[in-house]
Amino acid sequence: MEKNMDRSNILISIQELLTGRNADFNKAIETNPKSIKLVRHSDIVKPDSVIGNEYKGKSVYDLYRFHYPVFLEWQSEQKEKDMKNVVYLVVFIGEEQCSCRFIGVFKNLGFIEATQVGAKYKLIEVAGFDLLKNQIVIEWGKSTRNFMHNWTTTKEVIQMYKTIDTSGIPYFTRYEDVVLNYSQLKKVVRDKEWKSKLEACNCVYVIADKKTGRQYVGVTYKNSKPRMKSGIWSRWSEYANNGHGDDVKLVECCQKNPKYAENYFQWSILEILPLNVIPKVAVDRESKWKEKLLSREFGYNNN
Repeated sequence: MEKNMDRSNILISIQELLTGRNADFNKAIETNPKSIKLVRHSDIVKPDSVIGNEYKGKSVYDLYRFHYPVFLEWQSEQKEKDMKNVVYLVVFIGEEQCSCRFIGVFKNLGFIEATQVGAKYKLIEVAGFDLLKNQIVIEWGKSTRNFMHNWTTTKEVIQMYKTIDTSGIPYFTRYEDVVLNYSQLKKVVRDKEWKSKLEACNCVYVIADKKTGRQYVGVTYKNSKPRMKSGIWSRWSEYANNGHGDDVKLVECCQKNPKYAENYFQWSILEILPLNVIPKVAVDRESKWKEKLLSREFGYNNN
């Protein structure tokens, strides 16, 4: 069995993405993680035993794409030793090299009957993960012969295709990928997951005007203002409140058109800074980005 991966080089894991989407599944994570297994079905494997002869020449991938009920029937057959004390299967289907795509979480409701190669189990798909199905690709690791790993074996997300959930809140992947319009900004500062990420560090950020192309570069850090705490979340909450954050030239835009921020402003992160960054260091980094982007000469920065 593959050993747990070093988390220091992973931006986000499948475990982080799946946590918090189903109450019973969360309870299993907290109280009995050994009851959860990660399963990677090889895309080239030819199914056997449970399914009918007319499907035995097809690959698992073919079944999943074009004969899903048959795929579920085939998946229900597992070796008894692999399913001992297993309650949840987090299922992926293999793709290129060692990558695989998330296709769902299934709960084991118990043994049904013995089969030629093992046993048949009643597996039902768990609600709460629909938005991530087929949208997430992970790195399984070199040991692809081991099709079943422990939940605690961290798997890195290497691709994410769908970026926004039904509430309009983007999925957080990494700081460098943050691009928010005003509507999204107002939502993410109220979102528990986003708040925890934005409170964890400071940054140099840029507000881009999509109408004119002009830019405003700012920085977050702990300073002497009573209302200003450290972390990105504190400063960006101010922008979410009024669209301009009391920055002079941004205020001018919003005074001329109350919907200006809503229609044209976009927030992005340029550089991550430590939560305890020294103010002078933070201001120096902000100044460097103003120089790079010419935001004093052609943007909204006054100094």
